Amino acid sequence: MKIRKAGLSDLRELRDIGIKSYLPHYAQMWKSGGVEWYMNRCFGDEVLQNELGDTNVEYYIISSEQENIGVLKLVLRKTLPDSNVENALYLEKIYFVKEWTGKGIGREFLNFAFDRAKELNCDYVWLVAMDTAEKPIAAYQKAGFSIHSRKRLDFELLKDEYKGTFVMKKYFKTNAN
Repeated sequence: MKIRKAGLSDLRELRDIGIKSYLPHYAQMWKSGGVEWYMNRCFGDEVLQNELGDTNVEYYIISSEQENIGVLKLVLRKTLPDSNVENALYLEKIYFVKEWTGKGIGREFLNFAFDRAKELNCDYVWLVAMDTAEKPIAAYQKAGFSIHSRKRLDFELLKDEYKGTFVMKKYFKTNAN
């Protein structure tokens, strides 16, 4: 496995792997037109250009020897919701191709994010997980995350049963003052 930071020259490759890794896992959660709206919101050219130019955002592409198999998006400094914790890294996206599920890719991405948080001396890594995603939630808890709070997504085109989420956090005691 290889993880590499994506730049502007990787925009199309990043968009393609983002869409390829998202759709098989999540397309069923959207009402008509919703998945197209969300893909444009996350992986549209203008959105990616802006985010790839933002020094607070980092994208990574993970690949096997033959193909790109996943994407990771980190927001280097973002306040943990419902708290005064500002020194936190937000793991915004962790998507990988369905055929690679259960092969340790998620764990590798999480460890990479933890290492990045330690490099930045962050006190926390946090993410948002759908409350219906039992396997990912269990994997996050196994990696040391705990549930911090609950939120509801306000995406109009998302089916109601998928709007519930958990904000999950992992505390790094070694970085705390």
